[in-house]
Amino acid sequence: MNSWMVFAIFILSGVSTFFVASRLAIFGDAVKEKTKASSAFIGALIGIAISLPELTSSVTAVWIDSPDLAVGNLVGSNLFNIMGLAIFDVVYRRHQIMTHATVESKLYGWLVVFMTMIVMAGLTLTLPAHIFHISYTSIAIVLLYFIGSKWINDRTEYQGRKVKREQDRYKEYSYKQVLWRFIAYAIAIMVIGSILTITAERISTITGIGASFIGSFLVAISTSLPDAVSVGTALKLRNFNLGISSLLGSNAFNLMILAFTDVIYFKGNLLENAGRANLVTGGASILFILLIILSISRKKAKSFGYLWPSAAIIAAYFVTTYLVFEMK
Repeated sequence: MNSWMVFAIFILSGVSTFFVASRLAIFGDAVKEKTKASSAFIGALIGIAISLPELTSSVTAVWIDSPDLAVGNLVGSNLFNIMGLAIFDVVYRRHQIMTHATVESKLYGWLVVFMTMIVMAGLTLTLPAHIFHISYTSIAIVLLYFIGSKWINDRTEYQGRKVKREQDRYKEYSYKQVLWRFIAYAIAIMVIGSILTITAERISTITGIGASFIGSFLVAISTSLPDAVSVGTALKLRNFNLGISSLLGSNAFNLMILAFTDVIYFKGNLLENAGRANLVTGGASILFILLIILSISRKKAKSFGYLWPSAAIIAAYFVTTYLVFEMK
């Protein structure tokens, strides 16, 4: 296959990921309306649906024996998500959206910080003992995710989440139609995610650019676009807390996917076999979330004083991109 065709397929796959994942979320919502399932169920359903690009891409990266790509995709997705939130903060600066976030969003931010620190420890430390082939860092990530999420859910009230829903928005579809469309788009996103990852690995080989950079930025941006659409929709509806908390919750779930990826990587410890460039991405991710937590914790301020954390995140994202590129 010619080099230009590889790039063309990658770009086409990235655009398709955005469209298909967006449709997947829509028909997930339609399933909720048709089945009258609980909001918690549909929230989990759409959350899993939106995360399918990251999951499929990282599983495919393991299948083609590219741990760098698997780790870079998930850590890079988290980095891009926070940068995207900072851009939304600038766009909606008159509303100062961070000041509308509740303690739930702040706690999810801290959860992601601690989970990312465990990932960084796994990237730097050599731990000889494992349970079968699964690293202790992955086990710690899973435990922290479930314990932390339960503690947050028990501790906080879901302000702004109980929104009156418009009924019969999908009356032109039958139950079978929305169900089969949801399944079809789920299968499509898995196929597209696999193609995206395989072509990304080929781009890494063709260009000589490290898989950490390709995963952390090119693949991560492509697979994170559905998250941006989801958050953008919530913010457009002025449901600021939902947009912020769902994005931070998505970041925590991405790190859970990383632990799952380690389980299916049978050639050793996934994190120990990943490149050190992922440390830069992980460190930047922690810094970004700390700045978001700072913004959430502050009271309303004048425009310039309010925006500086988000402006710093956007600028630092491009600096991080350059640093990881130079580590190729």
